[in-house]
Amino acid sequence: MKAVRTELRIFNKLTELQISLEGYDKALEFATLAARLSTVAGDQKQELVAFHRLATVYYSLHMYEMAEDCYLKTLSLCPAWLQSPKEALYYAKVYYRLGRLTFYQLQDAHDATEYFWLALAAAALLGDEELQDTIRGRLDSVCQSPLWLSSPSGRSSERARWLSGGGLAL
Repeated sequence: MKAVRTELRIFNKLTELQISLEGYDKALEFATLAARLSTVAGDQKQELVAFHRLATVYYSLHMYEMAEDCYLKTLSLCPAWLQSPKEALYYAKVYYRLGRLTFYQLQDAHDATEYFWLALAAAALLGDEELQDTIRGRLDSVCQSPLWLSSPSGRSSERARWLSGGGLAL
């Protein structure tokens, strides 16, 4: 088991290195291996780290639906009840990123608002007024956008709920 954890740390470091060098194809290879290995290792924190990095790589490669899936997977690995300000900040940042990704890249205003509302709830738990104002501003922009008026209610909510419930993104 120690060898698996060492290998996992190496894949995570190689992923991070390739991201910093903008070698996203190689980063995808290492991040995928790390995500698969992390599920075998059974260390939930390492799994969260691996899937977050994999989401970052997918985002950088403009593979936005895969990025969304992996970000949702990371959230499914977090405790249901926020236990610290650090966890609340993580939720706020990931849901905010999901809102931006869903609105700007996937062109789904309704699902984006759902993510922004979740980000706002986490920011409220933090008591971070500046972050709350930023998220409220984004919500206002989305709700006043032509995309909001022209699109039916969210199309990826069902998939998102399945993934956040532990569905596998790989």
